Amino acid sequence: MQSPENKLSAEAVTRVLFENYESIYDIDAETSAYQCCYESESYSALKIAGSGEDFFAALRAYVPKVIHPEDREYVFRMLDRGRILAALKKEKYYAFVYRLLRGGIPTYHKIRATLSAVDGRPHIFLGVRDVDETIRQEQAHTETLASMHQKEKNHMEAVLASAAGYLEVNLTRDLVLEQSPYLPSGRSVSAIEAPLLEEPVRYSVLNRWLCEHQIVEEAEHYAQISSREHLLSCFERGERRASVSFSARRQNGEAQPCREVFFLYRDEPSGDVMSFCVIYDLTEDQRKEKELEELAQALQMSRIRNFTGQMQPHFLYNALGSIQEIVLDDPQYAYELIGDFTTHLRSCIRAMADDAPVPFEQELDNIRAYVSIEKMRFGSRLNVVYDVPATDFAILPLSVQPLVENAIRHGIYQRGPAGGTVTLRSREREDAWLVEVEDDGVGFDPERPGKETAGGRKKDSAGLKNIRFRLETVMHANIRIRSTPGKGTGVTITIPKERAL
Repeated sequence: MQSPENKLSAEAVTRVLFENYESIYDIDAETSAYQCCYESESYSALKIAGSGEDFFAALRAYVPKVIHPEDREYVFRMLDRGRILAALKKEKYYAFVYRLLRGGIPTYHKIRATLSAVDGRPHIFLGVRDVDETIRQEQAHTETLASMHQKEKNHMEAVLASAAGYLEVNLTRDLVLEQSPYLPSGRSVSAIEAPLLEEPVRYSVLNRWLCEHQIVEEAEHYAQISSREHLLSCFERGERRASVSFSARRQNGEAQPCREVFFLYRDEPSGDVMSFCVIYDLTEDQRKEKELEELAQALQMSRIRNFTGQMQPHFLYNALGSIQEIVLDDPQYAYELIGDFTTHLRSCIRAMADDAPVPFEQELDNIRAYVSIEKMRFGSRLNVVYDVPATDFAILPLSVQPLVENAIRHGIYQRGPAGGTVTLRSREREDAWLVEVEDDGVGFDPERPGKETAGGRKKDSAGLKNIRFRLETVMHANIRIRSTPGKGTGVTITIPKERAL
């Protein structure tokens, strides 16, 4: 140990070398004798011996008490006397971080040691410093950076998930920084290999090569949109993305539809304008578009067949035949009936082409025209009452008229000479529109609709299911049917206002 007259100089050294440390030890490098030169109030609470004959031997009692279990072997290894002296012969300082237990809580501390001569003898000055806040800030920063890098990687993978190729370009310097192995790559596109171009690869040179050798459709448009000048101009205008569609040559010579998207941004360190160019293969998209077109055509044909069935061909034939019979006896009435027939036929044809909701008044016109034709056949046996004060709403075409038709055919007609009445009502509630078709005909058992009446009740049931499906699917409407054999039938459509179109 140093003599009392040298104590001041030793303390001065430790204050300079170990400022802001919680404890400072002076260890004789030859004998390992030690003493604590300084100890903070909080560190003294650990009750570690302040002096002794062998610092390194004392560690065996000290380390298990105050060092985190996972770090104990590490601390023993790092505080080996031979290891410290060997390190200090090469470097001015020897340091490492470990976790000290303070109140049972792991706290990061840092030990820093240096070698200095006192009275001509080598001494190890070893300081212990609380670096918990600094370490945890660094850990949080590292985790944040790792999270940012992972998000960047995830975003990049998402962007490139369906890509056929990509380029990263420095537009300011006209340089290709990175590219996928082939441009475009995979999916049978012919390869554009990097050795074809001199290093460093100029974007303008590569772009010209693409236009001349790879682009087989829309080459001029591709050249204009993908040009360095155009992309720089887009960025200066505040546009951060550009895109172009084209066709590239496959290995078999066929044209492959592609789309390239240019993501524009500024590199903060250099200030250069960059572009990340992603090439997408549109072959699958075009196949799906074709399938959708075919499905749309099939749906259109299905709709035509559906509405053709709803027009009831025998009704058309009977109506035309009846009009033909009265042309000579009552030309004016025949003229009016032809107008009604035309109105009804036009509504049916319009519905074939477009099943979108129409104003209720338009559906009402079709109903009136249909009823007018039926009254020609039924005469006084058929009475139709219109109680429709509410008309300012939309409904699917041919969704109410078939209900009126069913009421006449299966309700009134089945009563024979007695005939009956069909009532059409519309009402407005605070939350919904209501349309009701009611008849005083023969009625039926709603639980057994196919067996209660003659005249095609099963077919009518299928038609009602179709109407219900259309109204529920498109307008979120509800249909309620009530019927009593011998008394009549009522059908109520409820269209919620908040979902009505």
